Amino acid sequence: MIQFFIAGGFVMFVLLAIGLPLIVVAAMFARNASAQRLSLIRALTVALVFSMVAGVASDVMTVAKNVGANEEWLKEPLPYLLEGLAESLTPAVLASAFASIAWILVAFGVRRMPRE
Repeated sequence: MIQFFIAGGFVMFVLLAIGLPLIVVAAMFARNASAQRLSLIRALTVALVFSMVAGVASDVMTVAKNVGANEEWLKEPLPYLLEGLAESLTPAVLASAFASIAWILVAFGVRRMPRE
């Protein structure tokens, strides 16, 4: 798990800082649904998605830059590009897991939400 976190780079801390509060607010929403909590969940989800996109893009950019700058890797770039791409997608995996858990909790909360 630590290797997974390290592979994603700095953005993994940002995703963690957004994702954990998202899960907490979603759990609170599931327990006691309110429109205010739902709006916060939506905002945190948007922040999570934008951070994920920025993280994946910066990771892919770093891989491409490093492979292009290394003469030895350019002779046979495919293994390095594939490994780098796999590492670059770790922010997407983490953010998607947070969003999935949060929105499952939202689904439970919506079911309990009073009709207005």
